[in-house]
Amino acid sequence: MQLRETSLLSRWNKKTSVGWRAGFFPGEGVAALALVQSRAGQRPLLKYCGSHATDDISPGQILSTYLNGRTLSHSAVSAVIASEAYQLVQVEAPDVPTTELRAAVRWKLRDLINFPVEDAVVDVFDTPPSPRQGREKMVYAVAARAQAVTDMVNLVKPRARGFDVIDIPELCLRNLSSLLPQNERGVALLTLDHGVAQLLLTRQGTLYLSRRIELQRRGYGEGQFDTATLALEIQRSMDYYESHFDLPAITSLVIASSDASSQTLATQLKSETSLNIGFFEPQQYFEIADGTAIDTSWHGLIALGAALRSSSMELTQ
Repeated sequence: MQLRETSLLSRWNKKTSVGWRAGFFPGEGVAALALVQSRAGQRPLLKYCGSHATDDISPGQILSTYLNGRTLSHSAVSAVIASEAYQLVQVEAPDVPTTELRAAVRWKLRDLINFPVEDAVVDVFDTPPSPRQGREKMVYAVAARAQAVTDMVNLVKPRARGFDVIDIPELCLRNLSSLLPQNERGVALLTLDHGVAQLLLTRQGTLYLSRRIELQRRGYGEGQFDTATLALEIQRSMDYYESHFDLPAITSLVIASSDASSQTLATQLKSETSLNIGFFEPQQYFEIADGTAIDTSWHGLIALGAALRSSSMELTQ
């Protein structure tokens, strides 16, 4: 699943430091930054991964503070837009030449997104094909609010010389999932974000399915989850993956946080499912610079996944 380099961003100066990439995820009230150096034949080096309350320091100041010095000032930068700023939908692939695909998909989005398609910046990437005969080829379409893209450009471009890509959380999490040994045969990755779970099913680095599932239900307090409902939705996702793509069952679920709520959730899911449940442990997949604490909150994980990106996303109006 290769995403093309964007015409929106490619006109910028992108002279970057070899191997270094920053993942930047500004959100409501918090902004996260991760700095990773990819190295051939070695584990990537993680220099920084943290979140900051924007009441204390502005997102722009975070970039200016951490992207300094001769090396890091030229790091490539992936900036991630928030989930409320875009929609990711599957649509039937139009029977048109590749050069006309995004324009044709834009027309299809008119009845599928909750804001005017004229205000959308659109990109398209492939979904894995179903081996079953008679099923139409599908593609993923990303429709981002144009104002959100403009705001991100205005925030990041003046402060990051190597800014070259705008990304979405699903593909950042796909990058984390690709590090897992279970990814070779297929793995489910689960992350938590203020009462919502993001579930990804990946295999050999390819995103097969992504879902956002509400965790809290009426009658449940903060930090309390309706685990039975979550387990049911996970199983439904697994069933779709097996039947639609005709692939062996996924048997492993990795929770990408190890805080107290995640530990409780893992214990409960073990009693509700037959999955092998573990946690994403960054120290297994990165060489971590001395003194570096790793933020495994939602924002920290998204920034970390963004810093692992190796190709650019194309958002075109």
